[in-house]
Amino acid sequence: MSGARTADVVVIGAGPAGAAAAYWLASHGHEVVVVERRTFPRSKGCGDIITPRAVRQLIDMGLGDDVDHWHPLDAIRTAFTDRRQLIEWPRHAGTARHGLVVRRRDLDETVAVNAEQAGATLLLGHEAIEPVVDRGFVRGAVVRSPLGATSTIHAPLVVVADGANSTFGRSLGTFRTRGWPYAAAIRSYWDSPRHAERTMEMHFDITDRDGIALPGYGWVAPVGDGTVNIGVGVLSTARDFKSTNVAHLLDAFAARLADDWQIEPATATGVVRVGRIPMGGSVQPTAGPSFLVVGDAAATASPFSGAGIDVAYESGRLAADVVHDAITESGPTALQRYPKLLDERYGEQNKTGRLWARALARPAAMRRLGWLATRSPSSGEGVLRMMTGTLRPDHHVGIPETVSRLAATALRLAPDA
Repeated sequence: MSGARTADVVVIGAGPAGAAAAYWLASHGHEVVVVERRTFPRSKGCGDIITPRAVRQLIDMGLGDDVDHWHPLDAIRTAFTDRRQLIEWPRHAGTARHGLVVRRRDLDETVAVNAEQAGATLLLGHEAIEPVVDRGFVRGAVVRSPLGATSTIHAPLVVVADGANSTFGRSLGTFRTRGWPYAAAIRSYWDSPRHAERTMEMHFDITDRDGIALPGYGWVAPVGDGTVNIGVGVLSTARDFKSTNVAHLLDAFAARLADDWQIEPATATGVVRVGRIPMGGSVQPTAGPSFLVVGDAAATASPFSGAGIDVAYESGRLAADVVHDAITESGPTALQRYPKLLDERYGEQNKTGRLWARALARPAAMRRLGWLATRSPSSGEGVLRMMTGTLRPDHHVGIPETVSRLAATALRLAPDA
């Protein structure tokens, strides 16, 4: 082993959650080292669709100029069989007015470099191979460089942000609740003359080879660079999920879209399959005596949609605030506030989403959802408000808010659901 360095905080992973945590910690004036095993630019599965919640976080991180140059999404067209409904992004306090489509290879590098410019040290191509443990406390990481040399980064606090298959998190004892729903997804790009449109599509009529409705959806997102992002996501609650081939689902979906979006189904580029997306807070614990877990490593993705970038940015920011308090005011015991704060923000939504995922395993329920999403602008907006985590405050209660409250009441009788 050669060399050692020290920092206030070491962040494992430079994806959305890790880069956000690093940015906010550096902005607070702390010495932060980010360890990322890959190099930029890199491609990631799904993830090109940036919700207004995520756009707000990007702007707050000082990336407004970049946001202005990325492809805007003003609305969503829901689709079910031959029905279509155009819906603007649901409005919610604290979010932007529009979404974005930006390739992850560009997005992740931009946010990570932004953290570096704020003062964080970014180690690309470096793998955190094991935690440094001192008397039961995590005190940094042993890191392998691109040339194979190992070194130690000593830090009193660690933020774990190494993604859905978090090997570093598992080495600290994190685990996924096996019975809770997760998702699998696949996406690719096709050349299309409709690439500059400012509306994406969500299709709620994905079926298996026998024509049985699957719990999930397909999407088409214009990227603005000559291509469209087309993908399919399916929940693990699907009948025969383990034998479901998402690549075949994407092939069939692209063939259906060929005429409408003027694509050649056989000319896909940049195919990425995501084997497992943990969702709904299914990974625990999210805090230890000297570490916090954020983003996909903590399964923060929405159990309604599988989307995770907005909550990744939010959880990274929340973790940075807690770590800042631990360093400057309250000491390491402040870290134990983090799981409670996550539960206050997302707990009820996650539990309701898990019920949603199980209910949609029934084909009739999935067909009903597709009908609601396309019945009218108001019912479609209600579906999207639930899927995007933008339920309205108490004085604007509608159907999705009522459903959420009823589910929350039921969940009091089954708190571990």
